[in-house]
Amino acid sequence: MKRPSIFIGGFMAAGKTTVGKALSVRTGMPFVDLDVLIEQREGMAVAEIFKKRGEAYFRELEKKTLLDLLDAGNIIVSLGGGTLLNQDLKSKILEEGTLVILGVSPQEAIARAKNEPGKRPLLDEGKVEVLWRERQKIYEGGNLHIETDGKTVGEILDEVLLSLGLLTDEDAPKIEEVIDDSIFIGRGILCEEKLRSLLGDGDLPFVVADELSGPFFSGRLGALKGLYILPRGEEAKTLRHVEGLYEAFAKAGLDRGSTVIALGGGSVGDVAGFAAATWMRGVHLVQCPTTLLAQVDSSIGGKVGVNLPFGKNLVGAFYRPRAVVADVKCLLTLSWGNYRQGLAEIVKYGLGEDWELFKLLENNREALVRRDLDFLVEVIARCVAIKQSIVKMDEQEKTGERMRLNLGHTVAHGIESASGYQWSHGDAVSVGLVVATTLSCRLGLCDEETLNRLKSLLKGLGLPVKSHLTWEQIAPFIEKDKKFTNGKSRLVLPVKGEKSVVIEECTLDKFRECYEEILASE
Repeated sequence: MKRPSIFIGGFMAAGKTTVGKALSVRTGMPFVDLDVLIEQREGMAVAEIFKKRGEAYFRELEKKTLLDLLDAGNIIVSLGGGTLLNQDLKSKILEEGTLVILGVSPQEAIARAKNEPGKRPLLDEGKVEVLWRERQKIYEGGNLHIETDGKTVGEILDEVLLSLGLLTDEDAPKIEEVIDDSIFIGRGILCEEKLRSLLGDGDLPFVVADELSGPFFSGRLGALKGLYILPRGEEAKTLRHVEGLYEAFAKAGLDRGSTVIALGGGSVGDVAGFAAATWMRGVHLVQCPTTLLAQVDSSIGGKVGVNLPFGKNLVGAFYRPRAVVADVKCLLTLSWGNYRQGLAEIVKYGLGEDWELFKLLENNREALVRRDLDFLVEVIARCVAIKQSIVKMDEQEKTGERMRLNLGHTVAHGIESASGYQWSHGDAVSVGLVVATTLSCRLGLCDEETLNRLKSLLKGLGLPVKSHLTWEQIAPFIEKDKKFTNGKSRLVLPVKGEKSVVIEECTLDKFRECYEEILASE
């Protein structure tokens, strides 16, 4: 379900970074240098970390950073020379990915290291051979071992590609779907060439990303005016980070003709979008969503905003991006848990708006699970076209048409809130779809066959069909939902073979009965 990453280990100056970068160019897989990522997060060079805080502190920081990378997939990581000293980390690498060891003689290591003075804190020319002998044991047991002395980077690269059976970018040509001349969904389209075609050759863009999307993808975008790194997830959606962006915009000299690129998931899109909407009363915005949930949902429709301590998305705007560039290759880097969240939203579009799409998902659920890129382009394009058509009718949520996009979300928000957000959004929406469809069956809008088809599809995609939370736990949050007034609500419910409808004045009691029926089921 998650494609394995490639981890390149070996002694200092074995060529891990050089080979990793070259392999990234050939395969299109994102490349990350573990030491560089640590330096970015810590705000100082590795040598300085060793000097000021000691090796034990560095190794703990190295462990935490590597565990974040192990949660991703389909990336190339060059490890530090001593990373594999941690046997638990080494075992985790071998379990989750492919470990390539590059061998180098101590004499060659010294010769190469002299070209980069001051970079390696443990480099003592008089002790290199002793350290080299001590380290040889930890470099045993990899999936592939290549000696690099006397070999060119090209020769090493060819050996890696052949031994691991890796496809190059040339083996998978770019494909693209275009919606409304401004939304681009494709494979291999997140690149400098694409951005230049959209932005022209004028001012360089300013990129906002998170701690992983920045290192993974910002290098593909060419020269930048600036790069601002946000924390991952909801932690980024604060006015404090918006203020930090304003300061960065000012230092970079952004004016009304400048472009901000939101490179990441929904939180990055929300924060960067809000900052772009409000800086100098609005600068250009390009959304480059890198998660499935963002590609099918949050990057489309122009909603941007941040949270306050007493509520989510209370400060925001409707701000349409100049363009959306959704590259499905980015989805290969997601953990299964992250990727799965977008699958629930895709099912929502089929159940609520397009029954032919629903059938397509039923017949191709394995393609979704294995992340077939061509199929993902087709499905995401269909979902985006659906949302875009609804948004056009009700861009600022005034006519009620846009409410249909909330299918399954009333229960979902209750589950998320009651669990303290331990339940992820997509998983909660999955349960919400089942509850809504159960209520539809009771009202004669759907039948048991439809409900069973839905459950089968969700389970086949690895999504939950019920929550462990009781009605008493989620009810207080559902009652606070803005769609409820005096114990009655306007609910979005699916209709078999048709588009979803909004039901007026549905009581909480009916909702409770359906939820508890599902909770009691096997």
